[in-house]
Amino acid sequence: MRVAMLHNRYRSGQPSGENTVVAQTVDLLGNSGHEIDLYARNSDDIAAMGRKDRALLPFRSVWSFSAERDLTQLLQANRPDVVHVHNTFPLFSPSVLRAAHRLDLPVVATLHNFRLMCANAVLQRDGGPCDSCVGKLPLAGVRHSCYRESRVQTLPLATSIGIHNTLHTWQRYVTKLIAPSEFVRERYVAHGFDADRIVVKPHAVPHDGQVRTGPGDAVVFLGRLVEDKGFADLLRAWPGPADAASLGRLVVIGDGPLRAEAEERARKDLSIQVLGQLPWADCMDVLRSARAVVVPARSYETFGLVVVEAFAHGVPVIASRLGALAELVDDGETGALAEPGDTDGLRKAIELVTDPATSVAFGQRARQVYLDRFTPERDLAATERIYTDAIAEHTSGERIRKGRWARRDAEV
Repeated sequence: MRVAMLHNRYRSGQPSGENTVVAQTVDLLGNSGHEIDLYARNSDDIAAMGRKDRALLPFRSVWSFSAERDLTQLLQANRPDVVHVHNTFPLFSPSVLRAAHRLDLPVVATLHNFRLMCANAVLQRDGGPCDSCVGKLPLAGVRHSCYRESRVQTLPLATSIGIHNTLHTWQRYVTKLIAPSEFVRERYVAHGFDADRIVVKPHAVPHDGQVRTGPGDAVVFLGRLVEDKGFADLLRAWPGPADAASLGRLVVIGDGPLRAEAEERARKDLSIQVLGQLPWADCMDVLRSARAVVVPARSYETFGLVVVEAFAHGVPVIASRLGALAELVDDGETGALAEPGDTDGLRKAIELVTDPATSVAFGQRARQVYLDRFTPERDLAATERIYTDAIAEHTSGERIRKGRWARRDAEV
């Protein structure tokens, strides 16, 4: 099968699970004998643009005729069996969907985030979940300056969301939508998307087969050191050095605004170790020696790669009872859940899971969940099935007969 993969990469200084997932998908499909044409643009290139191009970028992110033209030429030259769209913001725009549609190609799109309904793409405001724009025009996003704390910068995004929701662009031109979790699917259905069009396919995590031996010796936080990831809650929940002996160490991997606070705490409390950012392989080495991984998010997660990475190594997870995290972690089986922002509940969850016998038992179950649900082999089979279904549905014309949003392209 020949697949056109399209992705606007996030800036290199901004850690991106989406970039990781796309790269892994390209490798997985390519290594399995599929032909992959990767059409990528890089947000890093924005810095090198001239003043005029940067000024026009907000408008082009709504609809880029140049991106539509360029992709049309590439697709005409290669004629893929299916087009798989990931991130189109800001250098592609949804115009690329019409390019594929006009060439009569089936389109699959992965809903990595909530950008089709939310200006900041994460359904978050003031450090917590926000559903103000779900099922509505994103006027609240403008009012609250949800993108980069700027109404001026939020307005083009909100305009784009409003236009494409009104025109049903993503439902008219996309054959199958992929959600990485039931939670993401539910939010998009609540926003007005056709439930039958959305397939849930969790992300996979590659693993070399090495798993934890014994209960491990540290609680590990791996992520951005910011309020919405619950890192400040974790620091408050972590007991003083006298009481932390039974829990092991708290090892912090990552960077962000709260790093200085964490390092100051670590200077006074030897049970805390701040490692900063590490290469992925080094992060996995640390996970493999963990007693538990903690993900105390205060805002929605669409998936949670670090949870599955922990499971792959046979390590249980302590997480917030929120968004997709509550789907991934089976409370009392593969880890423990605590209410977001509840430091007492988080401390009790840490105490539960860091019991050595409990950690081993939970970790064994977590490893089995990984093998049952999140391996690359299972991801490959699911992806191929989605492509095959999309091609069959598109070819048979079923989407046009029953698709409530389909209409002649000349009406656009």
